[in-house]
Amino acid sequence: MTELLSGIYAVGEQGEIWMRQFLKGELPPEGEIAKAEGFLTGPESVEDLELFFYD
Repeated sequence: MTELLSGIYAVGEQGEIWMRQFLKGELPPEGEIAKAEGFLTGPESVEDLELFFYD
């Protein structure tokens, strides 16, 4: 349970950092957004599974 909550907190903390930057008119790097989206949605197919874990 501790590891799960730690992971959830880390995602939320990154979202807060990006929100503060956004309110200042700054956009987060597209690569970071893509990685976060990939983390939240998971692999699209079995073929993507290796890339998901070993990227």
